[in-house]
Amino acid sequence: MKNWHLWKQRISYGATDMAGNLIWQIVGLYLLFYYTTVLKISPAFVGTLFLVVRIVDAFDGLFFGYLIDHTHSKYGKSRPYFLWFGVPLGLLTMLLFFNPGFGGSRFFQLAWISLVYTLFSLVYSGANTPITAILPALTSDPDERTNLASARMVMTNIGTAVIGAISLPMVAKLGGGNAEMGWSIWAVIIGLVIMALFFLAFWNLEENDNLPAEEAAAEGTKLKGHLTVKESLRGAAKNTPWVILSIGFIMLQTFWVVRMQTAVYYLTYVYRRTDLIGAFNGLIIMAVIGNLAVPFISKFMKHRNVMIVSLITFAIGEAIMPLGVVALFAGMIVATIAMGSAWSISFVMIADTVEYSRTEMHIDEPGILSSVPMVGAKLGMGLGGALAGWILSWGGFNADLKVQGARAVTAITFSFIWLPVIIALAIVGILHFYNLDENKVAATARDAAAKIKATDSVPTEAVKPSAPQTPVSVATDETDATESETTGAAKTKDDDDNNDLEAGE
Repeated sequence: MKNWHLWKQRISYGATDMAGNLIWQIVGLYLLFYYTTVLKISPAFVGTLFLVVRIVDAFDGLFFGYLIDHTHSKYGKSRPYFLWFGVPLGLLTMLLFFNPGFGGSRFFQLAWISLVYTLFSLVYSGANTPITAILPALTSDPDERTNLASARMVMTNIGTAVIGAISLPMVAKLGGGNAEMGWSIWAVIIGLVIMALFFLAFWNLEENDNLPAEEAAAEGTKLKGHLTVKESLRGAAKNTPWVILSIGFIMLQTFWVVRMQTAVYYLTYVYRRTDLIGAFNGLIIMAVIGNLAVPFISKFMKHRNVMIVSLITFAIGEAIMPLGVVALFAGMIVATIAMGSAWSISFVMIADTVEYSRTEMHIDEPGILSSVPMVGAKLGMGLGGALAGWILSWGGFNADLKVQGARAVTAITFSFIWLPVIIALAIVGILHFYNLDENKVAATARDAAAKIKATDSVPTEAVKPSAPQTPVSVATDETDATESETTGAAKTKDDDDNNDLEAGE
C-alpha cells in the first residue's frame, strides 16, 4: 500500500511537467511554422512578437513565486495553482491554433494572435512555477525528492518525444488536407490532455503546507514567513547557493535552446542528410536513461558533482559528433543521456536551496526560490534564440541556397556543437563555487522529521508516571501530629505530581 502511494505521487507529480511540456514542445517546434506557412503571417512580425513577449514576461515566474509564498488555502500553497492555471492553459492551447478570420482583416488577426500568445505565456508561468515550488512540501525525505524529480523528467521526456514524433502526422490525418483545420483539432485534443493531467496532479498530490514549520519547530527555530517582495528578494540574494544555481540554470537553458534550434540546420547543411532528421530528433527519448540514473548516482555523489559529471559527459558527446554518421548518432545518445541526468539533478538542487533557506537561514520562500526554472526557461529561450540568429547572420546563412558557404557551415557547426560545449564547461567552472552541503541539510531535515514522527506516535498514556504511594509509617510511637504532618506532606507531593502531569499533557 505504501509503494502504491509513492508511485501515485510520483506519477501525479510527473503529470504536471508532462502537461507543461506538451504545449511548450508544440510552441517551440511548430508555432512559428503554423503562423508563417498556414496563416501566412510575416516571419518578421512573428519573430518580433516572440522577442517582445519574452521581454515582457521574462520575470513573471518571480511574481508567481511570490504569490505562492503568500497563498494559504485548504489545498496548500502550490497545489491550487494546478487547477487555477492548468485549465486556462489548456483553453489557451486551443486558442493558439484557432484563427477566427475576422472577415479578412489582417489588423484584427495580428491583434488576436498577439493577445492570445501573450496570455498563454503568462498563464504558462502560473501553471508551471508551482511544479518546482511544491516539491519540498511533498516529502521531507531527500531521497524521495530525488525520485520525484526523476519521475518528473521521465514523464516530461516521454511526452516531449511522443508529441514531437506524431504531431505532423496527426495534423495531416485530422485535417484531411486542410492544415488549418488539422492544427485546430489537434490543439483541442492537446488542450484537453493538458487539463486532464493538471487535474490529476491537483487531485492526487498531498502537499503538507505545515511541513516546513513543523521541521523548524522540531529544530527549536522559527521560520520567517509572510515576507514582503523586498524581503523575499533580499533573502533570495543572500542564499549564495541559489544565486550560483540560478546563473547556471539560465546558462543551461540558453545553450540547450541554441542547440535544439540549430539541429535541423546541422543535419541539413553540414551533414546534408535530411533523411536522418526524424531518427536523430527521436533520440531525445534516451534522456529517460539519464533521468532514471539520477536516484542511484546521487547516493554515491554530491548533487553538484552529479551535475558536473553530466555536463562534462555532454561535452564529450557533442565533441565526437563531427567525426562521421556513426559518431553523430553515438554522440547524440551520450549527450542526450547526460542532459537527462543534468535536468533531473538541477530540479533536485533547486529543492536543496529551498531546504537550505529553511534550515540555515530560517526563511520560508519556496515560491520565489523555485521560480528559477521558469525565469531560466524564458531568458534561455530569448538569449538562445538571439544567439542562434546572430551567429547564423554572421555566417551569411541564405535559406535560398541548398549548399551554404564555408562561413555559414562554420557558424552552424559552432552553434550546434561548440557553443553548447563552451557554455556547459563554463557552468562546470561556476559550480565549483556552489558549496551547499545537501547531506548536512538532509540530516537536519531527517532529524526534524524523526522528532515530529516520534511526537505524533507516542500515546499520551505512555508518558504518565505511576501514582505515588502513601508513605508507610514504621515508627509506632509517633504522635498524631507527626502522622498528620506525614499525611499532609504526602498529599502535597501527590498534588504536585498531578500538576506536573497535567502540564506535561
